Amino acid sequence: MKKILTLFIVFTIYSCQQLDKELIVLDNSDSDEITFIIELNTKENSKEEVKDFTQYLSDFIVEREPSTVYGYYMSEDGKKVTLIERYNNSEDGIQHGIDFINGPNFDKFFEMFEIESFITIGNATDEFKEFASENGFIIEYRESIGGYVRR
Repeated sequence: MKKILTLFIVFTIYSCQQLDKELIVLDNSDSDEITFIIELNTKENSKEEVKDFTQYLSDFIVEREPSTVYGYYMSEDGKKVTLIERYNNSEDGIQHGIDFINGPNFDKFFEMFEIESFITIGNATDEFKEFASENGFIIEYRESIGGYVRR
């Protein structure tokens, strides 16, 4: 868990850095950003298959959703993967969910992985919570732990 938290902090700081925009610290309640931390079990798939698919999925999402910050961590034995996804707001998170459910990677994702935990950090809207619930995602919601926003 310590590695995941460190990865999350580094990932968040790195993703917020842009030279042409000022970074300011916001109170948690002033930010609409939401972050997903999804712990996955690889269902006995080979480490190489998991690595290849996870990298493909990462490239696929980043290419199609340029405002999304997306990354992953794979355990040394290849049995666990942690996905970290950050969205500007709940609406972007919902759109990602719609695109994922209706997209070409949904079935393959669940052939490769089983969701062990799904945590959303930030100010998820009621609409987001309803969307997640209606689509069978069991999510633990937490308030933001602080962060930077580009202005």
